[in-house]
Amino acid sequence: MSYSPELTYFLDKLNGFSTNIFRLEPQGSSTASPNSIIRVSLPTNAILNMRSFAFHFGATTAGTGARLPAKIDTLIDRVEVACGSVQLSSGANYYNVLRHAKDALMGTKNDVVLGHDAIVRTRSYVDNSTITTTNAEEYDATKSRFCIDHWEGFLGSCEPALMDVANLPDVVISIYLAGNEVLTSSAGVGLDGAGATDITDPATPPNATYTLNNIHFTIEAVGLSDGIFDNMVQGMIAQKGFLEVPFKQYVAFEDTHAGSMRFSVSTQSLDRIWAVHRGTAPGSQGGAIRVEGYANSTGASTYDTHGVFDCNKERYVGAYYNFPEPTSATFATYQFQLNGAYYPQHRATFEEMYAISRNSVLGKPQDKVPLHTVRSNFAVNCIRLNLPNSELSRTISGLNTSGISLNGFYNIHNKNNNPVVNIFCELSSSLKIGMGRQCEVVM
Repeated sequence: MSYSPELTYFLDKLNGFSTNIFRLEPQGSSTASPNSIIRVSLPTNAILNMRSFAFHFGATTAGTGARLPAKIDTLIDRVEVACGSVQLSSGANYYNVLRHAKDALMGTKNDVVLGHDAIVRTRSYVDNSTITTTNAEEYDATKSRFCIDHWEGFLGSCEPALMDVANLPDVVISIYLAGNEVLTSSAGVGLDGAGATDITDPATPPNATYTLNNIHFTIEAVGLSDGIFDNMVQGMIAQKGFLEVPFKQYVAFEDTHAGSMRFSVSTQSLDRIWAVHRGTAPGSQGGAIRVEGYANSTGASTYDTHGVFDCNKERYVGAYYNFPEPTSATFATYQFQLNGAYYPQHRATFEEMYAISRNSVLGKPQDKVPLHTVRSNFAVNCIRLNLPNSELSRTISGLNTSGISLNGFYNIHNKNNNPVVNIFCELSSSLKIGMGRQCEVVM
């Protein structure tokens, strides 16, 4: 019998520890345009805190009624991590869609101060500037006002988070920027429903563009003054032959859903499948979309006048990351088919799938958003195929499809339209690090 740690006196001491933050410059230009690639090399021969990796930049728009998206990481389409000639994480396209989808179910990870959390209408909360008529959202090109410091994939999930990159070849991170379709282009600045020139009316023609400037990165590096850690790492490699670092990566699929959507993946551990409903024209740039229940031209919530669930305020999303439930004359039902097996075992309603999704994700639930709003703007389904909370103990327990590739189908019954659907397969992969900076990735 032993006592609980809450009743035990103990203290661990680590001597010779030091830490500091380093600024990293991109390879090539410090400015970037839509659909371009930004690359940066991480420091070598150091212990790096991968969770601290941050992307700093300035952003400004041009064009009729141009607005930056809600959540500045919407500007990223893909993140790739490579060690020498080995791709640790090839990255999935539609990274921005995945980020919005996970926030819809798990609560936002976006920083309000530096993350451009909402679409600006007439008065910018970034620098308090006024935007009138059809002017674009513009900022001082000499300042880096925005930062992305929460990442999906290798950077946000590798364990341990403090990684000794001295055992790896040069680590290069490539960030692929999205196109102009992630912006909104509005005919005016009025509240939704105020007339023909409000924030939700598209400009004619929509022509918003964006530019990033003053691009740089920061990361935390730590140091240990003795050689105990290095000896321990080398001893583990000598004993087992390699170090194993688990991390998450994603495989993305997109299609117009006509009743059944097929996807296929081969992996040692399929942990979750995310299904994101994006309407019928998600790639069309246009005016902002008012989130259902939030304030319109009357200035009050469209639910109750004084705003239940704090809805008596403005809130807009862009068409690119608006997730409406497929329309249905009665009610749509949802079901996955994985190599012939159905999940769930019955055709689930939206409410049942939301309950399943809540049981499938880590962390806190989504922000305080009611059912009608979720169905109108945040319709995301998720199923879990691994042990609950297994990520917290570095346990790989998901569906193993490495022997036979998974043939999956996402079925929607009783729908009236054919929406674009994105499916993301969440995998647990392993980075094996051997002697002489050799490395291998097991999907």
